[in-house]
Amino acid sequence: MTKHGSKHGSCGAFGAALAPICGCLPLLLALPAHAASPTSRHVTFACPAGLTLSVEFVAADPQASAIVRPSTGPAVTLPSLPSGDGFRYGDASHELRGRGRAVTWSEGSNPAVTCTAPRSSP
Repeated sequence: MTKHGSKHGSCGAFGAALAPICGCLPLLLALPAHAASPTSRHVTFACPAGLTLSVEFVAADPQASAIVRPSTGPAVTLPSLPSGDGFRYGDASHELRGRGRAVTWSEGSNPAVTCTAPRSSP
């Protein structure tokens, strides 16, 4: 047993499957969204100029990933990257990082865009 009361730590019974995103899992669970599958979570973020950023956070062995669907471009699947706080996914030309309800999306040499998830309904 750990200090969190589970032999799997803060990831609960999903243990290894969620280990790569356990640090941000409480943040993701607080975001309003619908579950795409038992090991993924879909969130649509509102961005400037009325654009949206649709993200499916996928927890799968051996590594977590995020499928990012910008409203102005093709979908891209990004592997998780180390993050000191919050979450971070990226490749050579894309980066999605966030904390709480806010994310920052960077694509190539374009300016980074900050988007926000809507608040949960009571």
